[in-house]
Amino acid sequence: MHLSLRQLEVFRLFSKTRNVTETANLLRVTQPSVSQTLKEMENQVGFTLFIRVGGRMHLTPEATALLTEVERVLAQFSTLRGRASELRDGRSGKLAIASVSTLYTDILPSAMASFRKDHDKVHLRADTYTASEVVQQVRQDNADVGFAFLPVDEMGVAVQPLLRMQVLCAVPEGHELARQKSVSTRDLNQQEVIIQNADTPPGMVLHESLDRDGGFTARVLDTNHSIPALHMVRHGLGVALVHPLTLSLAVLEDYAITALPLDPPIYQTLGMVYSRHRPVPRSVVRFEKYLRRSLQHFCEQMNGRGYHCEMLI
Repeated sequence: MHLSLRQLEVFRLFSKTRNVTETANLLRVTQPSVSQTLKEMENQVGFTLFIRVGGRMHLTPEATALLTEVERVLAQFSTLRGRASELRDGRSGKLAIASVSTLYTDILPSAMASFRKDHDKVHLRADTYTASEVVQQVRQDNADVGFAFLPVDEMGVAVQPLLRMQVLCAVPEGHELARQKSVSTRDLNQQEVIIQNADTPPGMVLHESLDRDGGFTARVLDTNHSIPALHMVRHGLGVALVHPLTLSLAVLEDYAITALPLDPPIYQTLGMVYSRHRPVPRSVVRFEKYLRRSLQHFCEQMNGRGYHCEMLI
């Protein structure tokens, strides 16, 4: 038996009108078309659907029992169509994000909040990982999109640079360097410098840049994350080289920290990571619009405070 959706719809409507002409008018088809569809359905199910009694059409007991199931199937199909429409328009579905933690200071929460207002049926998941773990999550299809500092291992993934920003030197308020407009390598050599180790992408970029300069001889306190570096600065353990994502206005005020650009400048690049082996999900494509707004707002804030920041998308 191969009943079509069209047969079910004609049968349901005819069961309500009990009139071929009215059914044809409502469906905007010909009367013979309705009659033929009902006849074909009877052949498919193997029993009579309607009988004429006293000049009126009536459902047979079998047709009455079948109608209940037809109504259920058509209701489910209507739900299916609605669900497909939501997925097509990006109003539902899922969006799984894997990111380094510092992006949650401002940019990602801002973009997610705006996205949620317009796509409240999309299930959001946002997890924190190291840069290498972000790539792994995307590569294994556990995340739809990832965000990490470059460079990353690009095997199996594609990377879109998003943001290029100037590394800053975080010093306690009242520190001798806080009165300067910028910090040089010579200035750093007189301090204990808290810096991410070379096992992390930001740390690798920093160490390579400082090594190329050739004049960096400061005592170094290694860490694997920029947030602990700020706590160390706060407690007088030294000055820290960090990227601006760590330094929201609230952090600077609460931690009593001043941020200064380096001279010569060192730059960090933030990238978006997605799989090479499957299409980019619609939810990611739509989220990117909101992400751009957050990135633009962040860059405007940084540039307004004298820190160089540029969008790369």
